[in-house]
Order: sequence, then structure tokens, then C-alpha cells
Amino acid sequence: MRKSVFLLAVLLVGVTAACKTKDKSGGGTGGCSAAEKACGADTDVAQEMIDRYLNGTQKASAWVALHETVSVGQMWHVESDFGAGKSTDKWQVVAKPAKSEFIIENLSAQGVVLAYEVDAWADAGTPNVKKAWIGKEGAEPKEIKVAEWKAGMGEAADAPGIVVREDFANVEMGGKKFDGEVIIVKDSGNTTRTWIAKNGWFSKVIRMDMNDKTMIKLTKAHFDEKVETFLKWPEAK
Repeated sequence: MRKSVFLLAVLLVGVTAACKTKDKSGGGTGGCSAAEKACGADTDVAQEMIDRYLNGTQKASAWVALHETVSVGQMWHVESDFGAGKSTDKWQVVAKPAKSEFIIENLSAQGVVLAYEVDAWADAGTPNVKKAWIGKEGAEPKEIKVAEWKAGMGEAADAPGIVVREDFANVEMGGKKFDGEVIIVKDSGNTTRTWIAKNGWFSKVIRMDMNDKTMIKLTKAHFDEKVETFLKWPEAK
């Protein structure tokens, strides 16, 4: 398995680990549980996030994890729970504007949608995002700037501690069966297990456990030819 996929799995922990209550400086797609009404009780957290992208304070990623065989209608829902309540990230392929390009939507638990025009044929170690948009679910997309690509971005550093790799087969998650590799990392008294599926989509991470508690799990892997978009795209899209 490519080390960059493992790095992405590790980054998911930082992205979804905490509720971003009244945070005017951070980004990401982490969400809050319904019980945590303080997350946006006196401010529109989703709009603040959108505004940061629109005014250029924050830029869209120049690279998104994408699987080998991409098809319009693929949906990938991942549930996370790092102690602040459950949240779900939803990814889907909604259009194919060119031979090797696809429109990918990512809906966060906060109702913010980031969309990317991705070149599925981009060489490994190079940026694959050509354009990006943002908007609240059901709203029209607004184009935003893509971050500048710098040498070394997307490359994984060696994982700390002891790393063990084991194969797995015929594991069912989200209504689909997967084969792949479990990466086990033991460091500072903690043990993290990450299941990366060879036949998975997007990040290919179908599950992550930390100290025998499931932190990330795939809840839906589905294909539908009539995909319902999260954003209200113009008819040309």
C-alpha cells in the first residue's frame, strides 16, 4: 500500500477530532454532535467556514484522495467519533466534465460542501485538483482558490513507533466487502489499527480503531447512476 494513503488516515484524526466551537481561524470538515448546541449557538459556523474560503484566508486542497476506477454515482460515507460526538463525512462523484476529469463533492457534518474538479489521470506526487467550489448543502457553488502545490506535499513521513502490517479479506463494511491491509501502529502506550481496502474508494480507509475503540468506520459504499448532488449545479455541470 502507498504510504500516502496511511498518512491520509492519520490526518483524518486531526480533521475530525474536536468540535470547532467559535473557531475563527481553523478549517477542515470536523463536525459537532446534536447535543453540542454550543457549536454555533450564537454564530453560523458553516457560514464562517465558507467565508474563510471565499475571502482567500483558507484555500482548497490541491490534492484529493481518489481511487483507481472512478465512476459517476459512487458514494462513500465515513462516520467518525473522537469523543465529541459522531459526525459523518460524505464523498460522492457527481459529474464527468471531461475524459479524465470528475467533479467530486464532500459534505461535512456542518452542512458545508467542498467540491473539486479532479484529474483522475494526474501522476502520483502531483496535484490533481484543477478547480474547487464551496457552498452550503442545497446552495449554488461558488468557486474558490486552490492552494499552491509545493514540492514534497502529499508525501508521507515514517509512522512513529512499531508498525505491523497484516492482510485482511472479505470484510464487510457499509454494505460492501473489502480486501486489503491493516496497518497497526504501537506508540506511547497506544495502539492504532487502520483498515485500508484495495478495492475501496476515495481514501480507501474503511475503519480505524484506537486502543480497541472504533474511531472511524465506513457506513455506506454505494453506486447510484442517478446521484443527487449536494450543491445546486448549473445545468451544464
